[in-house]
Amino acid sequence: RDPVAGPTREGDPGTGREEDLGPPRDGACRDGARPGPTRWGICGAGHISHDFAVALKTLPPEEHVLLAVAARDLCRAQDFAQRHGVPRAYGGYQALAEDPDVDVVYVGTVNPQHLPVARLMLAARKPLLVEKPLGLNREEVQEAAELAQAQGVFLMEGFWTRFFPAWRRLQELLSAPPAEGALGEPLLLVASLGFDLRARARLREPALGGGALLDLGGYGLQMALALLGTPRDITARGCLHRTGTAG
Repeated sequence: RDPVAGPTREGDPGTGREEDLGPPRDGACRDGARPGPTRWGICGAGHISHDFAVALKTLPPEEHVLLAVAARDLCRAQDFAQRHGVPRAYGGYQALAEDPDVDVVYVGTVNPQHLPVARLMLAARKPLLVEKPLGLNREEVQEAAELAQAQGVFLMEGFWTRFFPAWRRLQELLSAPPAEGALGEPLLLVASLGFDLRARARLREPALGGGALLDLGGYGLQMALALLGTPRDITARGCLHRTGTAG
């Protein structure tokens, strides 16, 4: 059994109504009709995928709908589908990649699976929104980006803070001329974000891509890069957990 692709059989449907999913978004509309909603698939049935499903439901159903969910364990996919009203549940990611009705896929698997799942979905020419981090290191991110470029497929890392109104306003103030209330050239950024890691075992396990940097540190780092530019050098200080991950 392929730990990423898994079996290709389809599970029992959830409680969603497929007849309400709208027409496919495959080109020109007939008779001037608007295209149907963007139909999402979700890879992974963990906590972050649950959060994404809840957030997706706050958007107008005529614009976005959740069509399918896939997990390595079919029962978990079916439970997720039942909970969120998802019409299709798959016991493996290959089936989701092959579903012709899925327009875009959100990847909410554990960190080490981001690149393998991205390879699978990009090979099937599925646009991807990958939960941060996009990869465990620079090499993984570069491979995913090159695959997306080669396939001509959309690929994005899921950093929700980039879309906060406050963040957009800050960028406007930084780019505005002095007469319009610009903040001037940023010289220092102080970022603080944290929670008790003891309650989340995966964050302490190197094999699961654990550690504070990949889970929380990315928020401050991506903001620093956006505001201050690429650094000439980096100095890092911190404490390591007994497993070797940054705590």
